[in-house]
Amino acid sequence: MADQDKISKIHRNFVAVEEIKSNLAGLDARLDDVNRMLQDDDRDELTNPMPNILSIHYTLTQLRDFRDDMMEQSSKTDSDIQETLRNFFSPLEATTDQFDERIGLIAMSLIDLVRAGNRSLVVRLAKIIEAEERADEKVMALKEAQETHQQLAAKFKSIAKGPKNIRGYKEKFLDCIKAAAGAKFENARSNFEDDPESLAENMIWYFEDLAVVKHEFTQLFPPKWKIFRTILNIYHNLMHDFLKEHIDRPDLDGQSLLSIILFNGQYNKEMKTLGIKAADMVPHVIDGKEVDLLREYSQLIAKKMEEWMNNIAEEDTKEFVNRDHQPNEEDGKWHMASVPTMFTMINQQLGVALDSNKGNVVSSVVDECVRLLKIRQSKWEQVIKSEITKHMHAVTMEEQEDLPDGILEYMIAVANDQIRCAAYTQQISDNNAPLLTKKYEDQVRNSLDDATNGFVDLATFCMSQIIEIIFNDLKPIRKTLFTSSWYGGNEMETIITTIRSYVVDIEPGLDEDLFAAFMRQLSEQTCIIYLSCAYNKGAKFRAAEAANQIRTDVAVGYGFCTEYMDRNEVKAVWTVLEHFLALICTEKDQLTEKYDEFKAAYWDLPMSWVEAVLKAREDKTRDMVEIVKAKAGYTPRGQEPTIMSRYAHLLTAAS
Repeated sequence: MADQDKISKIHRNFVAVEEIKSNLAGLDARLDDVNRMLQDDDRDELTNPMPNILSIHYTLTQLRDFRDDMMEQSSKTDSDIQETLRNFFSPLEATTDQFDERIGLIAMSLIDLVRAGNRSLVVRLAKIIEAEERADEKVMALKEAQETHQQLAAKFKSIAKGPKNIRGYKEKFLDCIKAAAGAKFENARSNFEDDPESLAENMIWYFEDLAVVKHEFTQLFPPKWKIFRTILNIYHNLMHDFLKEHIDRPDLDGQSLLSIILFNGQYNKEMKTLGIKAADMVPHVIDGKEVDLLREYSQLIAKKMEEWMNNIAEEDTKEFVNRDHQPNEEDGKWHMASVPTMFTMINQQLGVALDSNKGNVVSSVVDECVRLLKIRQSKWEQVIKSEITKHMHAVTMEEQEDLPDGILEYMIAVANDQIRCAAYTQQISDNNAPLLTKKYEDQVRNSLDDATNGFVDLATFCMSQIIEIIFNDLKPIRKTLFTSSWYGGNEMETIITTIRSYVVDIEPGLDEDLFAAFMRQLSEQTCIIYLSCAYNKGAKFRAAEAANQIRTDVAVGYGFCTEYMDRNEVKAVWTVLEHFLALICTEKDQLTEKYDEFKAAYWDLPMSWVEAVLKAREDKTRDMVEIVKAKAGYTPRGQEPTIMSRYAHLLTAAS
């Protein structure tokens, strides 16, 4: 039976080799046939039916599939063989390029071809694109199958016939339609600049094209393409971009703006004749800016608000960097002085907008305010990063004396301000959004929610930078953890004493809700920093002694955190150290079980850190790491990250 299988396999290989030889030998002749058919079809008239185009595509598809098979089979051979094959198939590339160019020209001329009565060519083009689309879907399905079933990937590759790569004809087809319409818009742009009043007249072609597509194309293309809606979206987006480009011009004159506004009305009417409600199109053709007053008013608001906000940001930055005095103290909490003034200005502008009784005006003002608030958030982050970097890099006494005092107080002030800004923003949303129609109410709420989220993120960032300052001060003593001097020492007590001194200074001036979040973050990072010390130079875990010392350290750190946090909340974080102990103390024959438990609790546990811990064990063996690495299988995706990846940048040798 084995001999029969062997003979059968030899026969199949022989047949396959003969087929390859035949295809290689016949390549030039088949290309000659294709080139002849391309030449026969090469006439510029719109009425040219190009009768050979399907045959050309069929032959080229076979040749390209054969080429792909050969190149894939040669991928593991010498580069010389691969280069020889590329040179051999280069004439096919040239012919394919000529065919693709022909396809592109047809795609760019679809509307003119239909108007000339050459519907048969359009149908043949659709068949070609549809065939290529199906081929691309098969390629994608095969790749997905290979990714899903790794063990069968090699088998899939060996049995798969046909194209190996996505050729993207459908996308190129749509790109050509867009390019053809884009060329018409370029002509319209030139005419508009020469004579703004003729905008409507210069856009007649736009609606005539869409009428042809609606009444003719639906019979010529596959129904699943939804060709009218597809081309409508392309045209509409180009129209939107065309009008927006002119609306956004700083030198747009009144006549041009008026023409655009009037054209918006005509656009709505013409689209209605096509059975389309222009207001439902996304994006709106002029982004909802129906009147010239909206544009003028928006420009005025933008200019004034930006000037005010820039002045406020400049004063805040100067105060933060110089720190000539302490920040403002209100109800025992640190704050910057600018926030109430800033939101007073915002409320004034929104009040004027509400007086217009136009939801789009209010929405545009809110969007402008949110844009400026997010810029302010970004600038604050940049300034804070810069100042924290200076603080971190000040090592010598002289460098430290050159820095102004008060970095902690000002960081607290900025963090507090973000919570106050979030409250002000929410109040604006609650007071103003319900006064608008549902459409604009949702837009305003979403925009203001975006700003609110930015404030919360910035407050969180401020707290993380305060914690960076704390642990930067602890760098020298952190380097001794898990080294010989650590055994029997009181390093953790020193660390917690330092942290406690910071917390005592921070708590009175920090917003209560922020302080709770700060302590959670501090608790997590204390654990992670402690774990990261496994990378310390000279770290060595002597099982029983290390376990006792770690338990002593944990008792100190855990006890401190429970002074400010709920005991269960602290336990949920510090439990990770129990798994850490298991990695240090467990005998080799039970190590994989303990690793599995660790991995089950912390799915994103980094193997690099696990290796560092195991290598620091005094009783390490050569195969200990390999045993654990062999168990490190597929990591599930989509789960919530644990502290092991949320602070991954800290859990490294460089931390």
